[in-house]
Amino acid sequence: MARAIVLSGGGSKGAYQIGVWKALRKLDISYDIVTGTSVGALNAVLMVQRDYIKAVWLWYNMSFKKIFKNKISGDYYTKEGKNLIYKTYAHAILDGGMNIEQLEMTVQKALNVKKVYHSPIDFGIVTVKYPELKPLQLRKNNIPKTLLKDYLIASASCFPAFQKKKIGNSQYIDGGLYDNLPINLAIDMGATEVIAVDLEEIGRKRKVKNQNIPITYISPNNDIGSFLIFDKTMARRCMRFGYYDAMKVYGKLDGKKYTFKQGQLQQNYDKYFNQFVKNFRLCLPIASKNIFLENMMKISVLKCFIEPVKNSHTYQLWNKEIEHLGEIFHQEECKIYNIHHWNKQIIAHYQMLQQDPVFEQEIKKNQIKKWLHNEYTVHYLCDLMMHYPKKQKSLSHLCLLFPHEFLQAVYIKTIMEDAS
Repeated sequence: MARAIVLSGGGSKGAYQIGVWKALRKLDISYDIVTGTSVGALNAVLMVQRDYIKAVWLWYNMSFKKIFKNKISGDYYTKEGKNLIYKTYAHAILDGGMNIEQLEMTVQKALNVKKVYHSPIDFGIVTVKYPELKPLQLRKNNIPKTLLKDYLIASASCFPAFQKKKIGNSQYIDGGLYDNLPINLAIDMGATEVIAVDLEEIGRKRKVKNQNIPITYISPNNDIGSFLIFDKTMARRCMRFGYYDAMKVYGKLDGKKYTFKQGQLQQNYDKYFNQFVKNFRLCLPIASKNIFLENMMKISVLKCFIEPVKNSHTYQLWNKEIEHLGEIFHQEECKIYNIHHWNKQIIAHYQMLQQDPVFEQEIKKNQIKKWLHNEYTVHYLCDLMMHYPKKQKSLSHLCLLFPHEFLQAVYIKTIMEDAS
């Protein structure tokens, strides 16, 4: 058995892969082969060296200065700063690409050639010869030691944003042009099992030739920023998400976009679901004389909770609405939640909100789109439920216009009853 780690390209998003590596270390998952493209190649060589601490330090302190000779100024977290950064890239593209001499120096400091070639872990990378656009897939045993750094830089030369890399008389560009997730290379190198960390960035991904090889995919559930922004705050956030997502894949943490301690979403479901269904039926304004309303209910997301079967599908829908509620209520994504504290924060946010005075007026004018996925809509629906059945007529219309927000309001009502 030979397990391979396959790392995709993705520029600054590469920090995510170090978070995955942290999870693999915690789970005691070993590997025999590492293949990578672009930033995946740079991270791959650190995994071959087994220099985890060095990799963490590198990404933890990431900045434009570690990548480019060109001076980049501008705060990515402001609109003006973001525009300034992208203008710098645009001007560089017209001039042949960003100068990546600083990246070469950064790689030189991190690279330990002796460790790489003495490591029992095999290693493969992808680059593309330019202008022929001929792919070059290289294994450790056919990369000259003196050229290892150069081929790593070649794999990561994201042309036209970055300058091309010259090796000998030839020029090379980013391997993502041929295969941004080199699973086939890992299989050709003898992998019988693959863990593929896909940053889902631009680049070509080849169809896996051998469908009999088990592949575990790990990819971001959250927005991890632009692949062109090299910023330590963003890199640190990416690392956390990489760790969370890998632990979720292996069942050690719960959730999707949000992260919960192991088993707590199931506990929450077991504790509240029956009461949730009771509140749902109580507040769901189905009247037998309103055939149109009944039929509309049956084709919306609400139908799953009219006569719910307590199974994995219902469990997933329930948790999806809870996470949507967290998003609407601006819960922080980059932390691990205890479900009890999560519920307390949801209640606190609900109680803090004051109803938007124009909501009812705009709904009467059919201004619906603005109020979809909106915290004030959830707040309004929950308030109506608190005054049921006096507000049954209003709920009759709004539950169809805002089915997700209706379900989220039912959830708030349910956990508030338990807290009181």
